[in-house]
Amino acid sequence: MCGRFTLYTPLDELAERFSLPELPWEYTPSYNVAPTQMVLTVRAGRDSSRSAALLRWGLTLPWQKPGSKPLINARLETLTEKPSFRGLVNTRRCLILADGFYEWKTENGGKYPVYITLDGGKPFAFAGLWQEGDVPSCTIITQEASSILQPIHHRMPVILTPETEELWLSPLPFAELEAALPDQEGRPFTYHRVSTLVNSPRHNSSALIVPAD
Repeated sequence: MCGRFTLYTPLDELAERFSLPELPWEYTPSYNVAPTQMVLTVRAGRDSSRSAALLRWGLTLPWQKPGSKPLINARLETLTEKPSFRGLVNTRRCLILADGFYEWKTENGGKYPVYITLDGGKPFAFAGLWQEGDVPSCTIITQEASSILQPIHHRMPVILTPETEELWLSPLPFAELEAALPDQEGRPFTYHRVSTLVNSPRHNSSALIVPAD
């Protein structure tokens, strides 16, 4: 799964990397992005352009009962089977921007947080789905973890490559692009244990990603 992530890369670098237009809001870097917070996403615009949007992390659907738990993750393997996602997977795909994510490793009867990055901490995009609403919302798609991350957790987010980001934002049906999604094996992930301060979203500073003693 994916329950926390970071996005602190400077805005000019994000704009260049993801071909972003000028944002109509102030960009706020975060070392502890948590569910229900607003996250920076990219959606397809008209004429193959891109548009940036702030979406609430945790998908909320029209038929959900008030107070229902938002859906922060969606399993890649069952996207076309689950009523919550099959109506979105062809028309409401988005990129959710990040530069690292946290997972909690179970060991000796307890858990501790691990911070995971790709390509030395360069920004990347999770594959996401989004939904209209009073507050538009989104969810991060997950898949079986790559072998290097299996010792931490058996699931991981679907992290796109620049080429598959274009496919994900295209109008191509999911059935046609699914096979082109990147193989996470062999990608240069690195990780290290971090402080349990990340367990609370009240904590948000660069100290959260520093290797724990």
